Amino acid sequence: MKLLLYEWNAYMQSDLLDVFERMKIEYETFSYEIGKETSIVDDYFIRNFGRILHEGNFDVVMSLNYWNSVAIACDKEKVPYIAWAYDCPLSLKIQDYLHYPMSYLFVFDKAQYQFYKERGFENVYHLPLAVNIARLDQIRLTADEKKDFTTDISFVGNMYDSDYIALKCVLDDYEKGYFESLIETQYRIYGDYFIDDLISDELLNTLQSKLKKKVPEFKGAIEAPPDEFRGWVTMMLAREITRRERLFIISALSKRHPFKLFSPKEEKMLKRVEFCGTVSSHFGMPKVFKASKINLNISYKQITVGMPLRVLDIMGAGGFLLSNYQEELVENFRPGVDCVIYESIEDAIGKAEYYLEHEEERQEIARNGHEAVKRFSYENQLDKMFRIVLGDQYRQSSSFK
Repeated sequence: MKLLLYEWNAYMQSDLLDVFERMKIEYETFSYEIGKETSIVDDYFIRNFGRILHEGNFDVVMSLNYWNSVAIACDKEKVPYIAWAYDCPLSLKIQDYLHYPMSYLFVFDKAQYQFYKERGFENVYHLPLAVNIARLDQIRLTADEKKDFTTDISFVGNMYDSDYIALKCVLDDYEKGYFESLIETQYRIYGDYFIDDLISDELLNTLQSKLKKKVPEFKGAIEAPPDEFRGWVTMMLAREITRRERLFIISALSKRHPFKLFSPKEEKMLKRVEFCGTVSSHFGMPKVFKASKINLNISYKQITVGMPLRVLDIMGAGGFLLSNYQEELVENFRPGVDCVIYESIEDAIGKAEYYLEHEEERQEIARNGHEAVKRFSYENQLDKMFRIVLGDQYRQSSSFK
């Protein structure tokens, strides 16, 4: 089997290449900056990528996330295209090209999978993300790094800026109250993202009209068709809800215990947090997970039921995971045995207090999680993909026979 990987600045990319080597997969990479938007159709890229496919005799193409330009080139050359999505949700604009028969999209959130199935896409599959335990097990901390990273509780992730404040400026009192009640209700509920169902087309039309008059800098949203505008509003509210939840929980925990926040932007509202800036996902992040007594996961709200990459990496690094409830996390791991799940802000605080006081239990759960997460190795997840897409061609060449 000969594979061509479309290479861009993606989180999982270096792990993919590492595992290709271990699986003895013959591969080449193609690097080209299409742009930040996966939905862009770049004719120059399509011509050149197509030429490489034609001349290289590749059996399959792969990318992280779904790129319209890659899909078009693969369809023209009749080469299967595997897109493994780690973003959720994906751009609505990919649906214009997702129907191509050579395209195969794998998503990690069952709710996102159901979204595409309800719209008739039979080439979309549900598959959780993966963890490279072989790499994580080799990472060691120096004495200085232990001083830098060791803490009672840590969180690695974005605190999010939100356009919601600008949105509120154009709303009347009733509309403000309605959106606030949606936000307050949603951020306390795990396992379902219902906001989209409770925003009527009439309210969206009103909102879009007001934005046109008062907030012209939202040009992309203002000029978007109804489905895309709805997606923009839903995403904006999800960012606001996620921001509030992260602020409330981190603020509450940092008042009681040493807390290190690894995030691109310092959050002035968090007075007692030690802000540590960003860490590299490949080397720095695993060291945080290994050195923290408790690693916090607060999922982005539009990841409705799936397991974010963060939770797999925490357990893969041997760290103790305290996470919000996610349906697929509970389906695949044993709460209280492999990881710890909270179902409210109060529950998160109580469980953090308990496990900081019970070190042996905490360390045993971390060991159990490290063992249990091995089921989600890159080798296992890639094997499932290739069997679906390539069938007998892959089985005959695979060491996973």
